Formats: sequence, structure tokens, C-alpha cells
Amino acid sequence: MEFTVTLLITTYNNPKFLDLVFRSILKQTVMPNEIVVGDDGSKEETKQVIDQYRSMFQCNVKHIWHEDNGFQKCKILNKTIAQVSSDYIIQIDGDIMIHPRFIEDHISVASSRQLICGNRSFVRKKRTMRLLDNPSSNNLNLIDIKKRKRFFRIPKLSLLYRNKRSDTSRKGSLGCNFAYWKEDIVKINGYNEDFTGWGYEDIEMVERLMNSGVRKTTLLFMAVEYHLYHPKSDRASSEKNKRMYYDCVDGDIAFCVNGIDKYL
Repeated sequence: MEFTVTLLITTYNNPKFLDLVFRSILKQTVMPNEIVVGDDGSKEETKQVIDQYRSMFQCNVKHIWHEDNGFQKCKILNKTIAQVSSDYIIQIDGDIMIHPRFIEDHISVASSRQLICGNRSFVRKKRTMRLLDNPSSNNLNLIDIKKRKRFFRIPKLSLLYRNKRSDTSRKGSLGCNFAYWKEDIVKINGYNEDFTGWGYEDIEMVERLMNSGVRKTTLLFMAVEYHLYHPKSDRASSEKNKRMYYDCVDGDIAFCVNGIDKYL
């Protein structure tokens, strides 16, 4: 099966982290057909980082930006997905470093009407600070990591752990490590922009994809990524968003009204 691939990165005012993301992309064994950065209102420094890396990639690098009006991840994701020119989208956050075979792994397990939900390990605070001070020394060792089982790439072992949490949207679904078909997400009208502030927006999207007939596949020991340390986001909207998520679950909802169609 031949298809084109976009690597989608979400970011907000963290140019040093984004620099580390791009450094890890440059090490990929398989490059995407395009890289698209969905920027939720960052300042000029983020644009400078993106412009700096454009010439280092043979593929097109797009920067989709809107004004900063609080946490609007769903809105910037919809605007960004609407601009994707590829068939398949691999989605990561702007605070993630990816294993050199990350994109290769995602492509190898891609299948029609399937959503891939990968995993992550966590870079310790002290190591993250050293990376920010000296980004050129960006190789990671096991001592740098929390959740160490997730540090390893072992494809044969991955088969034994696949689909352990594929019967629910709630567990094993991380917006920092998704892969899905653009056609599938457009059919459910993308992310639900009624979600503002942090929390539950990713798993609500997964729930609607599953309700539409897309099967969820969880992945461990492949498509490995490393989450850089930072303080937790503001959880003020968590309870409101949680209620909307459970409304989606209880109502078996696949299509959201406030979604991507306005940008297509």
C-alpha cells in the first residue's frame, strides 16, 4: 500500500523544545512527505526556529499559526489538519523527541480504517535541562528516563503487547503519539472545538473515530518517543472537558458540530 505521510507537530511558545524535536526528525531513517507545525499562538522565536530548519529538509515544512487566545489546541489542530496534503498523519507534540525509526515504525503498521496510539517514556528533569543548555548532545541513555520499559524499541516484542488497550478510548490514547488517515478524521469533523483548555480533547476524538468504525491499535516497543520534562499544564478546564467526553461516550457520538469543516 503506497501513501503519503505528514508529520504534524503541535507547539506553543517553547522554541527550545521545538529545536530538539527537529533535531530528532533529522535523524529519521524514513522522512515524511511534509512536516506541518500547528502553532497555538507562539511568539516570533518559534517562527525563527521553524525557518531555520526549513532548508535542512527536502520535504515541505509548513507553519500554521493563529493568535494566542488561550489554550485552543483543537482549533489549531483543525486548521493544521485542513492544510495537510498527505494521506496519512503522524501527530506528535512539540515537547517530544522521537526515536530514529519512529516514522518508519508508524508507516510499517499503517492499515486502512485504523488509528495508531503509541506510547512515550519520560526524560528526567535534570537531563531535560542539560538538553536545553546543550541541544547538540541529544543522545539519551536509560538513566535519563522514567517509565523505562517504554524506552526500548523491540519490534518482535511489540507484537505481544499490541492492542492491550484497544477496546477503550480512555486508556492508551496519547495525543503526542497518534497516527491516522486524514480521510477518517475529516469524516468525524476533526477535533471538537468546544473543548477549550487542557484535558480530554484527544480521547474524545479517539472515541468518535472508534464510534465511526475506525479500529484503534495500541503500540508499545515501537514508534518510541521521549517526553521532555516540563511543569504540568493548568487543569482548570479538566472537569468541564471530562463531562463532554463522557457525553460523547454515552451518546455513541461520531460527528462533532464545531469542527474542521469550517477550514476545508
